[in-house]
Amino acid sequence: MKTICSGRGSMPYVQGCDDAAVRLLPGTPFYDAQERMKEYLLSVEDDRMLYNFRRASGLDTGDAEPLDGWETWESQIRGHTTGHYMSALALCYHATGDVRFKEKAVYMVESLRKCQEAFSRMEGVGEGFLSGYLPNQFDQLEEYVEYPAIWAPYYTLHKIFAGLLDCYTYIGEPEALAMSERLGLWVWRRLSKLPYQKRTKMWGMYIAGEFGAMNVIMAQLYMLTGREEFIDCAKLFDNKKLNYPLEQKQDKLDGMHANQHIPQMLGALEIYKAAGEKRYYDMAKFFWQTVTDGHVYAPGGCGESEKFFAKDRIGDLLTEKTQETCASYNMLKLTRELFGYEPKSRYMDYYERTVLNHILASQDKRPTGESTYFFPLEPGARREFLRENSCCHGTGMESHFKYREGIYSYREDEFYVNLFIPSVLDWDDRDVHIRQEAVSGRPERTRLSVKGSGIRTLKVRLPQWAVSKNDTEGCDLPGRSFVIEENGTEIAVWPDEDGYLTFDRDFSEEIVYEAEFAFRFRIIRSADIRERAAVAYGPYIMAALSEEKGFLDFPFTEEDIEEKMIPSGDGLTFTCEGIRWIPLCMVDEEAYHVYGIAGDER
Repeated sequence: MKTICSGRGSMPYVQGCDDAAVRLLPGTPFYDAQERMKEYLLSVEDDRMLYNFRRASGLDTGDAEPLDGWETWESQIRGHTTGHYMSALALCYHATGDVRFKEKAVYMVESLRKCQEAFSRMEGVGEGFLSGYLPNQFDQLEEYVEYPAIWAPYYTLHKIFAGLLDCYTYIGEPEALAMSERLGLWVWRRLSKLPYQKRTKMWGMYIAGEFGAMNVIMAQLYMLTGREEFIDCAKLFDNKKLNYPLEQKQDKLDGMHANQHIPQMLGALEIYKAAGEKRYYDMAKFFWQTVTDGHVYAPGGCGESEKFFAKDRIGDLLTEKTQETCASYNMLKLTRELFGYEPKSRYMDYYERTVLNHILASQDKRPTGESTYFFPLEPGARREFLRENSCCHGTGMESHFKYREGIYSYREDEFYVNLFIPSVLDWDDRDVHIRQEAVSGRPERTRLSVKGSGIRTLKVRLPQWAVSKNDTEGCDLPGRSFVIEENGTEIAVWPDEDGYLTFDRDFSEEIVYEAEFAFRFRIIRSADIRERAAVAYGPYIMAALSEEKGFLDFPFTEEDIEEKMIPSGDGLTFTCEGIRWIPLCMVDEEAYHVYGIAGDER
């Protein structure tokens, strides 16, 4: 995103390679998920996505059919899917370079501009307004009308904003920024009139007061336009109910709606980035630590029935309503931003875990555009797709074009390899070229080809899952956890204090690395009910395929799991006493078990 004023606080910042051409390589589940979503987006009729906006603003809807589910004309959240759709089109173009998606996105922006102009001519609406309905829900929120009589008007507005700004950022559509500025001023004029007490009560309301990441949008508009109103407006979304305990370093998440509050911490980071107020950064960092330390399931998702519960309460909350996909979508955003300020491997350990075992696993393996709303962890669960234009359908449209975002990052001439996803980074302007491939038949082995005068230091993450408890501190016996070859010769290298293997080289001539990380089985026990546990193999959370509805008794312990799991030819599927085990991200229509009953701990 082009900025005209950004302090990024006072801390160094590692950036994603957004200006580079990063492309996924074919033949991987990540690439296949991206291609399925491409196919779905091409099937979407743009005029249907515009129906509610045109109707609400008094424009002709033509022959377009209205959408269904959460996007019917009667729905109180109509318009949110259109925002996600614009983001998905922009992200798809950025990820693939396919101009068809740019053309669709430009049509959406031009059409919504006409709706915005029509709204501005309507009495009582206000200049700059844009939505799939008139502003009555905003009026009702200020009168404390509760959900479901109204349904999160600022949340819906955030999705529209985000779609516009993504079209500006990734497609370079200037009208999208101009529209966002007009809409942002509509928000500022409204909120700046409200007293602190009213806003505090509004933002504390369950779902009705959910505002997505409106504070992100306002801070970004400040950085893009330089208008002080926008950074002031970003702070008007401060939520005392969430912020005050975080400032006191207290975990008070029990009972809070997870995805109502995770995006608010994205806004805290964006305010820090724009204005340099350190307390916002400290809140966001403590929130992330709190969630990842005691509120996530083995695959990385969080929440049951959309809510956080008490710290470490996992084993007795294994139901059909675990792991809302939207929550992981936003936790990944938060993780990536925090990594920018503190590039430590622990952030990317969580990022990899959640991308691989929740987001990748959440997509329908047919090109329907659907993602799971909840990813169930009850025994004998099956993935379910609601097909109703839900919030997770919206974020799902975006997520499968975002795999490339976390793979590489950089600071000056220092480049990070964070994720082991086969891909190519070609950055001609900086003369940096990195190609990453899986070695055929060896899921534990990655090949990196690195060349370019713009890179002086290569930093490769040492995954936490590869490090054995038997390794001495500093990996004095690196062969137990990893082996690195440079141009075919094994070399000795140790991780730095941030958990990265560092190579200072002259890369003007290509250097080829092969990295082999130890894939081991691990039993991940719930903190509250220790015998309820999941199984991991390397970075993969494993699923036992079984129709049984009760918890399976695992026929292994930490001591003998390696010998009892019998591998198949692909290196990632196993059989143990008649039960087939596969990575969770490979599950399709089968009934599966992630958690079972594990024997005594060693």
